Amino acid sequence: MAIDKEIKKKVIEDWQNTFPQLTLYAQDRLYKIVGPIIIGLELIKLPRTDEYRPHFVIYPLFGNKMGNDVKACFAGPILLQEYSNKKGFQYNIPYTKHSTFFREVVESVKKQSPLPFDSNISLTKILNVIDEYSKKPPLSAAPNSYLQAVIQEVKLKIALFKSVEEAQNVLGQINKRDWDISHFKACNVDINKWRQELQELISNRDKFLKQIELNKEEKKIAQLNSAELVL
Repeated sequence: MAIDKEIKKKVIEDWQNTFPQLTLYAQDRLYKIVGPIIIGLELIKLPRTDEYRPHFVIYPLFGNKMGNDVKACFAGPILLQEYSNKKGFQYNIPYTKHSTFFREVVESVKKQSPLPFDSNISLTKILNVIDEYSKKPPLSAAPNSYLQAVIQEVKLKIALFKSVEEAQNVLGQINKRDWDISHFKACNVDINKWRQELQELISNRDKFLKQIELNKEEKKIAQLNSAELVL
């Protein structure tokens, strides 16, 4: 169902005015940079309706298994979280009745966002948020699967942006974990090779940092507000 462009424009303007720390990246996306990641809000249109639902998102600025460029960074979020109303249900906000629900939704966003939009953020806070996300369904169903390993790898890369020491701490946790080797094999991943690649990544930190800086120079990303990743 097509929504009038002016209505959608007014909706995103309301969100941007309410969260000026975030920068308009696209018609339904507001982002900011925090060290090696992008955080923000996405107003996702629900299929076959004239309604939308706000989501909190985290994207990497270091790419993924598919590559290291900006396209790969946005291929999939590290974290995608919906917001709930006072009854515990997800929001379904009609574009045409946006103003009716907006104040309540904004309060939910301010209370439920796992990371702040208006300040620098500590490495510990980000790693804890990702850990908590990994313990929720469906990921919690297989706590030692390769899917969980991918999340730990993301944590290592975020830590590596801060220092080699912080990354080694995460790698130590990874190496102590009793991974489900059969699931690694099912995903066509050699666990020993994976661990070795993580150590090599830490050893080549300068190359890793250069790729992040290169992605930050992309025209639209360079226009985003930014905050510091602190210890």
